[in-house]
Amino acid sequence: MSKESYPLYPPLPHLRSWVDIDGRALRFNIRVARTRIPKKTKIIAVVKSEAYGHGLIPISKELVQSGIEILGINNIDEAIELRNAGIRTPLLILCPILAPDAPFIVAHDIGVVISSYHEALWLNEAAERQGKRAIVHLKIDTGMGRLGFMPFQFIQEMEKIKKLSSLSIAAICTHFSQADTDIEFTEKQWLEMLKFRSYFKGFPIHVANSAALWRKSVYACDYVRIGLALYGIAPMTFLRRFLKPVMSWKCRVVLIKDLPRGHPISYGASYKLKKPSRIAVLSVGYGDGYFRTLSNKAYVLIKGKRCPIRGAITMNLMMVDVTELPSCKVGDEAVLIGTQGKESITADELAKLSGTISYEIITNIHANVRRNYRHFLSRSNECSLYE
Repeated sequence: MSKESYPLYPPLPHLRSWVDIDGRALRFNIRVARTRIPKKTKIIAVVKSEAYGHGLIPISKELVQSGIEILGINNIDEAIELRNAGIRTPLLILCPILAPDAPFIVAHDIGVVISSYHEALWLNEAAERQGKRAIVHLKIDTGMGRLGFMPFQFIQEMEKIKKLSSLSIAAICTHFSQADTDIEFTEKQWLEMLKFRSYFKGFPIHVANSAALWRKSVYACDYVRIGLALYGIAPMTFLRRFLKPVMSWKCRVVLIKDLPRGHPISYGASYKLKKPSRIAVLSVGYGDGYFRTLSNKAYVLIKGKRCPIRGAITMNLMMVDVTELPSCKVGDEAVLIGTQGKESITADELAKLSGTISYEIITNIHANVRRNYRHFLSRSNECSLYE
């Protein structure tokens, strides 16, 4: 067979590690989120950082087809990708911009959450040159300590921005820093926001993230910003029964070895076998985004059974104990995140074991791990490579 005869992408059975993305689960989570908000409230779906590792373009196309009104992004690079992909849905940059970004942002009618007067000036100047109006959302720092105008500055800065002739204030917002853990502090932030209500009366507002949606219905204002919940990862434990994980991560058994008692496993001999054991080598490692800190802590699923990781996780391989699975063979599927049989491993579980948060687990999966899009309404080359 000539080189030209091979497909551009190998068929799924030949992949050593891949991520399954379930469109049905994504749409289910959208419907669940809709039940938490009034009909008039619009959803800003947060798709920054490759849609939390799920894939910026395929996920965005699916969200748009499912009726999502606005896509929340990180920067101008993501905006360019989306526009080049033919996505014309309103975009909202959630992070600070730089002066060179302003002309492109204005030209493509992209909204920006701003935290400073100089951002407003850059956008206003670009809009003046293009004969257009820039779109901004003003953020108030009610306790996050990251972005936003400080409360004592807000009124003065808002009045200055209002005077800019080529700029439109589309909304006022804030960011809850502890909606998943501290109800009292979240309410304190909400009340701090309301202190300024008379000054931005008539402007739409948005404050709620995924966690806040399940705290108080009043937080669902004119817009809500939903990220984690869309992808089926619960910001609070009790929400797990309401959401469906969109992502599963899998790999293959590539080698099986029978080793004697006392045999060391992997670099540094951090694990020595306590009895004669059957060890399976899996085709994934920290170079693919699986945290090395999960060495000797986490499990994978093979044939519906939990198999413990043994020894240090290496760049592209890891070892697991399959002594209790005599039927395990080379080529078998191993689940790193997801469900197999009656067992499940969640991003939350791995996050706790590695001392981090689920956001980092899923966004850390490397781009070299192929995404396999299933059950998507939006049919495109990206979404149907392996269906």
